[in-house]
Amino acid sequence: MDLKKIFFYFTSSYYFKSVEKVKTSVKQTKKKLNKNKIISLLYINKTLTNAYLVKETGLSLPTVSNLLSELSDEGFVEIQGAGESSGGRRPNLVGLTKDAFYSIAVDMERYFGRIALVNSNNEIVGETKQFEVDLYNKEETVRILSEEINAFVKVLPVNKSRLIGVGVSLPGLTNSEKGINFNFLNFGEVSVSQILKVKTGLPVYIINDAQARALAELRFGKAKNVKNALVIYLGMGLGTGLILDGKLYQGTDGFAGEFSHIPVVDNGILCHCGKRGCLETIASGAALERLALEGLERGEHTELATIARNKKKGIFYMDVVESAIRGDSFAIDTLSQVGSELGRGIAMLIQILNPELIIFGGQMVKAGHLLTIPVEHSLIKYCLNDLRSSVKIEISEIAEKASLIGAVINLTENIFATQ
Repeated sequence: MDLKKIFFYFTSSYYFKSVEKVKTSVKQTKKKLNKNKIISLLYINKTLTNAYLVKETGLSLPTVSNLLSELSDEGFVEIQGAGESSGGRRPNLVGLTKDAFYSIAVDMERYFGRIALVNSNNEIVGETKQFEVDLYNKEETVRILSEEINAFVKVLPVNKSRLIGVGVSLPGLTNSEKGINFNFLNFGEVSVSQILKVKTGLPVYIINDAQARALAELRFGKAKNVKNALVIYLGMGLGTGLILDGKLYQGTDGFAGEFSHIPVVDNGILCHCGKRGCLETIASGAALERLALEGLERGEHTELATIARNKKKGIFYMDVVESAIRGDSFAIDTLSQVGSELGRGIAMLIQILNPELIIFGGQMVKAGHLLTIPVEHSLIKYCLNDLRSSVKIEISEIAEKASLIGAVINLTENIFATQ
């Protein structure tokens, strides 16, 4: 055999082997993407039939059946009952196992954070840990947060190989796509997501806290199957998530929903955002605290005076809510004032967006009708009747877990869309 033939033999052999490797790699990647499609569909819908998966993925029935068989062997899926019959045998319902995967959920507020382990059925596993942190000190915040995550992961009672990453909800202007928080954890071109990924060794995705709550309601709460809804968080601050045309609306830069910082009072109280008279200064937990303290200074007769004397840090907004629930007249009036201002602001949103549903969440919703009735009275006063009459107002059932669950949903959907 001459040198040309030898050279041709070895180079062609190498070429064909390389082509086969590429084909195998592409095939494996395609299979992984198809498995991820199935996992994503089961994550959102809980249980599905093979026929539904065929329709949604565009794959053939034999392909879906083979992928489900592999996912079952790998411990990701299991049969969870039988579906409705269309005349013949009842089809099996397939769902994710509880330990198909796990996520770390983090909810950051201005002065404290919460961290929890969430399984693939969106159930919080074990206790939620709370830790103190000051978001205004960004370098220290990142150090504390990464240390809290690492310490939390170290003692997890589950298979760590099933951990897919960390979902973080943050207040302020947050671009989820770029992983940048512009108000509290702004490191310029370097995203806080990337910094935390390096420090924890896990994928990290961030989302605005109000948008996280709206995402939780859209996927698993009262906004599921609703086209247009507002999700309003009532805590120390005031947050708004927008669901438009059945999707979470984040806007051009991810900043949509900053409803709380619309100026509504000329020369009003200075807001922490730097502007005066923002809606948040008159319709939030912070406003409730301020009004309560002003009442105490005027000498109002209320049980809050005794609470204030017994507390070193003064009045907390939930003290006002709880006093109102117990029937304290001053607390009821103060809560009503805040609810009226909130309703006036919401009337603007209703007339611009024409939603079918408004969902209230956050600690303040424990006040129930003591809050919602003043809101509804303001809507009657400030909102066009035809727009107002088509809106339902409901209290979130996900409640205080919404920001944790929303952060995990954002993480999960990103992970299974990109891997």
